[in-house]
Amino acid sequence: MRLLGKNSFRTSEDIEGYHVHLYYDGRTKQYAGYLRREMERRFNGSIDVGRWRDMAPQGPHPTSHFQVSFPTNMFNQLVPFLALNRGDLHILLHPNTGNGYEDHTTNVMWIGPSIPLDQNWLSQNQNV
Repeated sequence: MRLLGKNSFRTSEDIEGYHVHLYYDGRTKQYAGYLRREMERRFNGSIDVGRWRDMAPQGPHPTSHFQVSFPTNMFNQLVPFLALNRGDLHILLHPNTGNGYEDHTTNVMWIGPSIPLDQNWLSQNQNV
């Protein structure tokens, strides 16, 4: 862990936006689809819903997932919605600061139980 001096703390201005990765399997994919459609309906034009990534593992993600990108001003709307409606999905939430390694390890937050990411992949591809 990197130690910061009293004047070295980062601020929210370091965050360019956020990603959430919604992980699913054969049992939870249908619900993930319902949640995906509802997010697109509710937050139309304010979020960017990525493609289904059924071929797991993919990058550091050990499980099938889709990603949602959103600006910082949507955090207070999207994150509570996901917390209340995640069902059995595991959801990784991270800021985009320009350092993909830190964003997927140090800066990571989970909605629901966490699942381990591929640390070897992350260390070899630090700027994802």
